[in-house]
Amino acid sequence: MHDARALSLCVVLVALWPAAGWADDVDVPELGVKLTGLPSGAVKSPVMPRAGGHELTTSVGDAVLTVYREDAPAPAGSTVASPAYRSSLDTRFASTIDSKTEGAPTAINGHSAWTVVDARRESHAHTVYVCVTYLIVDQHLYRFEVSASSATAARPPEFDALIRTMSDITFEPVPGAAAPAAPG
Repeated sequence: MHDARALSLCVVLVALWPAAGWADDVDVPELGVKLTGLPSGAVKSPVMPRAGGHELTTSVGDAVLTVYREDAPAPAGSTVASPAYRSSLDTRFASTIDSKTEGAPTAINGHSAWTVVDARRESHAHTVYVCVTYLIVDQHLYRFEVSASSATAARPPEFDALIRTMSDITFEPVPGAAAPAAPG
């Protein structure tokens, strides 16, 4: 069951909610990102190679933030605003999210993004929350996913905390990566 209210609320969170009250910042040069305002107690895994890219997982309680950066540049002309491109991403990443037809345009640190939020009731008392955002920075695809589950009717606060972290990510050049080509 898709919860449209969860979609609306989380898209607003991603786009607008500041990360006040959170203090931990983590540089991840391998991915070219700086996670700003991680909640205290966040557990960060090492950056790991994964299917054509690299990935970092950070968790707080039962909520998990996964940051993936594709190593190869995105094909020329790729844009997350394109339903056809998003459809190809849905095929590549195993997910219950349908970003081809669902979601909305958002932005992270001035970069155009596409965000889909879903809340699915898995059983009478268990709901799974997922927020996926795709964007292209310096010609490389990034995929951010925040997920959590709850045995109560309330969305886990850790889910919202990681959404706020995601909205404040900053991007830096990846050490040793070639500079992006100038637009022609």
